[in-house]
Amino acid sequence: MSTGECLSSKQAHALFDILTSHVNLSEIEGLKDSKKIATFGPPLQPSSFDEKSSPLLRVLLESFILDLPGLRNVTPHFWTNSIRQLATALDDSNLSESYDKGSVGIRRTLSTAIASIVESVARGRLGGYPRRSTKDDAEYHTDNPDDILRAWDDFLQRIIYGDLLDKMFVKASETDKLSDHESVVQAAHQYAVIMLASLMHHNLIVSPRGQSMLSLLNRVHRLMPYFLVKQTLKVGNAASMLNGMVQLLLAKMNLSTLTSWFGAQPSDSGMNLLQQIISQVLSADTAELRKRAKAIEQSRDSLDKSQMDQFRKYASATAQEQDAIRKRSRTESISIVKAILAQGKASQSLTDSCHKLALEYVSLQLAIRDREKLIEVLCHHQPDLLTTSIRELVKVYDPIIRALHNAVDLASGVTDAQAFLDDMISLSLIDNSKKGKIPTVQDFVHLLQKHQGSSHVFIHQALKNGKELSQWYHEYARHAVEQYKQETHVELSAPHVAAAGDLTGFFNELVSKQSKNEQQLIIGELDRYANFLESLSAQSKARMQNIVHASLSSSNDNNSQVDGNPGMFLYKWQCFIDDTPITPGPEGGAPRTGESESVKEATAVDVDGRKPATLVYAKAEGNGKVKPPDVSNVLRLLEPGFEDELRRLVDVKKGLALQ
Repeated sequence: MSTGECLSSKQAHALFDILTSHVNLSEIEGLKDSKKIATFGPPLQPSSFDEKSSPLLRVLLESFILDLPGLRNVTPHFWTNSIRQLATALDDSNLSESYDKGSVGIRRTLSTAIASIVESVARGRLGGYPRRSTKDDAEYHTDNPDDILRAWDDFLQRIIYGDLLDKMFVKASETDKLSDHESVVQAAHQYAVIMLASLMHHNLIVSPRGQSMLSLLNRVHRLMPYFLVKQTLKVGNAASMLNGMVQLLLAKMNLSTLTSWFGAQPSDSGMNLLQQIISQVLSADTAELRKRAKAIEQSRDSLDKSQMDQFRKYASATAQEQDAIRKRSRTESISIVKAILAQGKASQSLTDSCHKLALEYVSLQLAIRDREKLIEVLCHHQPDLLTTSIRELVKVYDPIIRALHNAVDLASGVTDAQAFLDDMISLSLIDNSKKGKIPTVQDFVHLLQKHQGSSHVFIHQALKNGKELSQWYHEYARHAVEQYKQETHVELSAPHVAAAGDLTGFFNELVSKQSKNEQQLIIGELDRYANFLESLSAQSKARMQNIVHASLSSSNDNNSQVDGNPGMFLYKWQCFIDDTPITPGPEGGAPRTGESESVKEATAVDVDGRKPATLVYAKAEGNGKVKPPDVSNVLRLLEPGFEDELRRLVDVKKGLALQ
């Protein structure tokens, strides 16, 4: 620590991690409030917006998303009308909260997964990637875990600060073989495969909600008209092909469609094929949920009719009414079931078994309403926001789609994607009636390695035959990596620990403004959190080594216990899920959390009431997990200043854009 600095590199790094993680999750969760959407700012609301609204997400949106090829050409109407109205309509649907259902919902699972990935991108954008020297002629071996880890860091160094990005574009246009690339690219590719396999395994197998999401994906997959899509993509003329795809997926077959042929004004009524798939999948879920609800209603040991009426009334209540009951549950330390009954005239007397049944009934009613509202917004909304948004995207992506059609065999690409999904679903779906093995991370590694060749061929064809297409994405890739360059040089105090990059000085200044007593509280929490991060890093490295060795093993016994997946972002994701507040049980008291065993069991139940065999495996995965230390003082004292700095960065970005 140099003179004038109150934070060591490890402490600054820990502070950076804490603040970006908390602010990022808070902003993503805030998007479920339509008021946040209305005040988000550009591009959703160019004028009259709240400057304090979602500064971190706005920095990332302006740095990476708005400059994407195609998307950068959309009209302001696309953002201000189509996307903003669609997001607002979804928010106004008042989709259910995990707290009320006694389980972690799919929306919470997906939003926290996105948050765990986005926060890493955010730290790279705000602080930059720490620069250090590398050897361009270094050799790496994909069967050596240490080489794979070292190669990933060297790969990023050379991509951001060197010319490796340009070399990769040239080489990929010359060959579709990974073995023809430099060894650093091959080893970094292996790192990416393992991390992606780890993410898939955690999401589909370890997560209690995994099998439910997989079942949903499987139903969509089975309904997709792959044959018709492939036949349409084989049309030689790009304009005819594109028009055919739009007609196939987005055209609505209703009376208005017929009369419009004779000059009548077309209407948004009816559903297109894409909406038919959405509606059919969600309606099938609703039918299963109604069966379970009816079984409870007809049970001999069921609840009183007045109690069930009260629960159904709660499911359709407004967001304000539900918030009031939820608040009562928290303040009085009673379950959401008892808080609902306390609002009406129904009896509040429940045995533990009846309370469990009541919570299940509430969860079912909320799940039914969620699906009905999603169908209403996505398939029956007037005007049709979903179809309008897709049509606008197709219009601006027209040059890219035409170039891709001329450069690549798109029909073969769809065949490859279909084959990958077939294999992934077959591997991941667990049949409870059979005592089959539960897939491991290395199974997903083998799955990705089996299909990676098709993606390499696709990229090679696109870059070789689509020169203009290659130029567009090469320019964007250069722009994206530019966002990770550090403006200031920060010495590495330890491998992979480079303080907070460009924000190191700001964090030192922020902490120095606190009183001596407050600084002591902050430093103590940062030291504990820095040790926690080191422990996670060592754990992730050890797991990476285990997976590499297991993937190379000739043994077919993949049922051995796995001690977790590599990737610190997966641990963050699991922490977000574990911290989800859930209604207290029948005994009352403090709210439960996502890591409570009763909550995990409820979360694992599919729409048809079945519990997957993976739940036992998921519990084993969570054993021995290191708990993150308390950082409440850091957040209380420093988060407001950090958010002010984020807003300043948004203003700087806006000023540069206007120059």
